[in-house]
Amino acid sequence: MTSNYFPEKELIKTSEKIDIIQVLRGIAVIMVIIFHFKDIIKPDGYLKKELDFLFNSGAAGVDLFFVISGFIMVFVTRKSKGGIVSAKNFLLKRILRIWPLYVIATLAYAVIVAPVLANISLDIVWQITRSIFFIPLSYLEPPFFGYAYLGVGWSLNYEMYFYVLIAISLLSGKYRWFVFAALILLTLVIIPISYGNFTFRPLETQNYGSLFINLITNPIIWEFVYGAIIGLFYITPPLSRIFHTIFQSGTVLATVIVVVVWQYLSGFYGGHGPLYWGFYMGILFMALVFYNRGKSIKYPHHLIYLGDISFSVYLLHVPVAVFITYIFELVSLPAFSTGTSAFFLTLSLTLIVSHISYQLVEKKLHSFFTAKLKI
Repeated sequence: MTSNYFPEKELIKTSEKIDIIQVLRGIAVIMVIIFHFKDIIKPDGYLKKELDFLFNSGAAGVDLFFVISGFIMVFVTRKSKGGIVSAKNFLLKRILRIWPLYVIATLAYAVIVAPVLANISLDIVWQITRSIFFIPLSYLEPPFFGYAYLGVGWSLNYEMYFYVLIAISLLSGKYRWFVFAALILLTLVIIPISYGNFTFRPLETQNYGSLFINLITNPIIWEFVYGAIIGLFYITPPLSRIFHTIFQSGTVLATVIVVVVWQYLSGFYGGHGPLYWGFYMGILFMALVFYNRGKSIKYPHHLIYLGDISFSVYLLHVPVAVFITYIFELVSLPAFSTGTSAFFLTLSLTLIVSHISYQLVEKKLHSFFTAKLKI
């Protein structure tokens, strides 16, 4: 189905194909961090009501990330012939993309909160160890399953599983997407049905008594599947032409944006999951990707760069916020750790630290490991 791709020049010669994805990544991470930071402002504080209105659904940024990830996994493997070497290299590249910085961010967070905890217990060490190896901390409270020691790490558990799923599919070469579909059918349909618990609601899944089975059967994974399906549409010429025709209209795009923004702000069918934020984020992503195809749209450089550093922002925003609070408490000025000014301070320092992390840690570590491993 995907053997005949568009010519290389049509797919990736123009930068907007990448730019729109980076723009959406930047928007997604801002949604998430302001959702977390807005409570720095007290209920009667300046801008609190406005931020609550605009970002009470900010956690939907995670659902958008999942859709984007599914698309990217299809796009970056579109020319791969598959096989053991391709699967190994793919998985290594993805691990090296997220794992080093995740470990650093988790350990940095542990150091920051250590004075608050007074000491690091064996239980904390165990939580850290399980977290950095993408092992859920609990059998309960899906889809988070105990989050991770660095809270946002819960989403990386799904991210890593999806990488493994793609790598397994690549082993079958040209049949990869049939294998992928079979694995999705097994984990998200057959297993839940056999236990009488098929659902599209990530918060209502069954405890199978296995951390791994609990994770891979959670319907939030459908959001990655949405992205993968959009990716397959994108790299399959006849389908790509159809959807480009549908979404090239500015009127259609505007309608999609209006509906998605309304759903986001109103809370209508809000929440994580393929029938909730995931569905609307998927439609928005699809509309924007196909609208941008073939158009030389120039997005602001800083918005694209925000997408570039989005992973650092996502991982570091909580450690930065906790560190700022700790410093003000250390100098006996805790009142300055809350309020509108503290919100802007935390947001600004998060972006600054993330810029430094991206340039000096994320990029350099990735280059170092890929050079050493020759992948």
